[in-house]
Amino acid sequence: MKAIVFGGTGLLGSSINKYLKVNKYSCLTTSKNKRSNLKTDHLSKNIIFKFLKKNKPSLIINCIAETNVDLCNKDLVHAYKSNVLTVKNITTSLKELKYNCLFVHISTDQVYSSNKKNNEKNVNITNNYSYTKFLSEKEALKYKKTLILRTNFYGPSSSLNRKSFTDYIVFNLKKKKKIKLPSNIFFNPVHLNFLNSVILELFKKNTTGIYNVGSKNFISKYNFGVLLAKKFNLKKKYLISYKSVFKKNNRPLNTFMHTNKLMKEIKIKIPTIQDGINNFKS
Repeated sequence: MKAIVFGGTGLLGSSINKYLKVNKYSCLTTSKNKRSNLKTDHLSKNIIFKFLKKNKPSLIINCIAETNVDLCNKDLVHAYKSNVLTVKNITTSLKELKYNCLFVHISTDQVYSSNKKNNEKNVNITNNYSYTKFLSEKEALKYKKTLILRTNFYGPSSSLNRKSFTDYIVFNLKKKKKIKLPSNIFFNPVHLNFLNSVILELFKKNTTGIYNVGSKNFISKYNFGVLLAKKFNLKKKYLISYKSVFKKNNRPLNTFMHTNKLMKEIKIKIPTIQDGINNFKS
């Protein structure tokens, strides 16, 4: 079974690549990095078309995204090229080749911003990042066999180019450097290991559609940092709590995703935040 991971040397892509290989999948990667099987900026549809035609994958996972929210807000054209045009190039190629492979597109919890029920139908766009990610979903769904996973993930990075949110927290706490984390932004992220297992199970079931992939409960980013400090026996006094102001920071305050739809689809138990923290190795 052959898989292609677009953005395969990044934070999530490198994790998925390793996971698939452990599970005996032949896996190719694309990225701007020369270590990839295809080095490209993904803006050329012709290059992507030829790569897909040559390799005939059964599974494609797209991890390409510009996730720097401030950059997206400053430069909508760049955000569009990174988050939308790349997806369009992939799905257009798939339709022209008439392939029957599953296309898994990784989206974000940032398409939500509600204190009520953030289910798959309740989208609320708040900034250029969430806007372009939502547009990327629309492009992805133009291909008949598409699975969109809205998620927020964490865990130790195996990428040489990208460090994770948890890497950032642990590194600074070990250096005894102060970190500011918002106490009023709530989310329900999942460990990379869980996300990888969900992707593989849904692929085996040939599942399509849109699914939230999040933890069973939610937590503030500040309290998440506290749990992480406790896990690694680090001093939480270096974690500085503050209140995020939407008009100033342009970040949604609640992206907690309901996962009822996912729970009905998979056999894997939905983890709590603490379950995910326990997944770290000290």
